[in-house]
Amino acid sequence: MAVDILKISKDAQEAAKKHKDVINASIGMFYDEEKQIGGMPTVSKAIKNLTDEEILPYPAVDGGATFKKNVISWVLGKYEHEIKEKMFVNACATPGGSGAIASTFSIFSKPGESIFVSNIRWQYERFADRAKLDVFEHNLFDGDQFDMVSFKEKLNELCKIQKQVIVIINDPCHNPTGFTLSEQEFKGIIDVLNEMKHNDIVFLYDLAYLEYSHEEDNRKKITFLPLLKSHVLTIIGFSGSKTFGAYGLRLGAAIMLSVNETKVKDAYPKYVNEARGSWSATPTVSIELFNKFSIESNRKEFNHDLNKINSLVQERSQSFISQAKEIGLKTHPFRSGFYTVVLTNNPETDYLKLAEHRIFAVPMSGGVRFALCSLSKNEIKGLPQKIKSILNL
Repeated sequence: MAVDILKISKDAQEAAKKHKDVINASIGMFYDEEKQIGGMPTVSKAIKNLTDEEILPYPAVDGGATFKKNVISWVLGKYEHEIKEKMFVNACATPGGSGAIASTFSIFSKPGESIFVSNIRWQYERFADRAKLDVFEHNLFDGDQFDMVSFKEKLNELCKIQKQVIVIINDPCHNPTGFTLSEQEFKGIIDVLNEMKHNDIVFLYDLAYLEYSHEEDNRKKITFLPLLKSHVLTIIGFSGSKTFGAYGLRLGAAIMLSVNETKVKDAYPKYVNEARGSWSATPTVSIELFNKFSIESNRKEFNHDLNKINSLVQERSQSFISQAKEIGLKTHPFRSGFYTVVLTNNPETDYLKLAEHRIFAVPMSGGVRFALCSLSKNEIKGLPQKIKSILNL
């Protein structure tokens, strides 16, 4: 369902100028309890303290050697050495995680082919449309677990149709459901990818919300990537825009990993060429900001802000989910993250009904998505009951 999320948010902002009771749960940006955007004083301060030399010049198309080193270290974390011993790794800067997705579609597909995605998902089809690609779906859930049977069966179907297949997994903190794969489920996905040995698999691992997971070790699943065989190229889509709550700065990266050195060597210049021919270069200010926070002392300050936001977002989410369960308002399985989906039979009609009552959310297949990250605890109090009453659920 292709809807304009930014327009819904703008409608909510316009309504808020006239009414004090507007609830804008449309867009995935963090707002604090006073409804101020950001919540990371260290990031705001760092942006303001950047010099002209760190803002105005052209950057390297791939972000430069320092950025690439830093972004690989950031994402792989304490497992960097372990993974580099087993896999070949490279990276290219992109404008947000969206840039990593768009460039991957462009590089590894031909018009008329299909990408492999779950039936409940973020709007990957917008990027697919631009690349003239179709969507081939698997079922996301089996009860409150990942539907591994559907994933395997549907991927096998697609692999019989086309040689090269882009497989997208959005984890942790799946947008729009808030679902996070268990380690066992992630290993199961890797096993299935390894079985498709007669195909060239591009595993697009979209971990935009990596830092907002409440797993005991949010990078542990990355250590399973070396289990992937030589026919698989992994592309990690990293979003610095989400990580730092600096949504408009458009910072991201495509990180290439494979046990097959040739796959990484071939992919890297293609990403650089795609960047140069599409957006020219990721903004210098974004790259320099990331490099600043890759310094250990600065990262410690950032982590302090991040931990506060994480605790608050989880508190809000758990409040909504617990209230929903108490009154029988159904949602998809939730574990952590910015969003949840209230299940409804007529999402397009229902989101308009909610908007009439000044509750702005996003319709999608099977339900209406609420960005709990942008709502205060006071706004969430009683919200599930309002939703249930308005929609007669």
